[in-house]
Amino acid sequence: MLTRPSPPTNPLERLTGAGLAWGEGAYAKWAASIGAVAFSLYILLTASTAWFMPDANWDMLPYLAIAEEGAYPDPQALHDYAYSTVKAGVPAGDYKTLTDDGGGFRSHMAQNAADFHSLLGMYRIKFLYAEILSSLSHVVSPVDAMRLVQVFSVLLFGAVTLAWLRAEGALAMAPVVGAILIMA
Repeated sequence: MLTRPSPPTNPLERLTGAGLAWGEGAYAKWAASIGAVAFSLYILLTASTAWFMPDANWDMLPYLAIAEEGAYPDPQALHDYAYSTVKAGVPAGDYKTLTDDGGGFRSHMAQNAADFHSLLGMYRIKFLYAEILSSLSHVVSPVDAMRLVQVFSVLLFGAVTLAWLRAEGALAMAPVVGAILIMA
């Protein structure tokens, strides 16, 4: 025979039980709204992080180079453009990290325009990204153009994901999707 446990006598246990019961009921009632808001906050936080705390990585250099390849047909001029643009657009410490690794790959590429130019073929595969960067670079600085593309991509991904979850009737699962994205 199943027996019901005796009601808690401790006021803290009663308060905790009442709070959990209310939270369970509220989430059951507004699960889709809570899920959408939680996921939206995650996406907005990610987008603002991409804008306010950008990650400068070495791939910026070749992507900026292929974006303006038409304007700088000479490998040395293209190399100088890419490196000077990044130097002007990132903090000095980040630029040093991108160009000086104590004689390794990054240092070599910063010194050798021909070798830098020989790597650009691997980056041409993302031709649409390069075209977008080239177009945006006429409006904002090239480094800011990269940041805008990152922010827009995050926001677009979030909107498409929310639309998909809504179409599937699974907005309540949006926080789970956010958790999976954090772990991925």
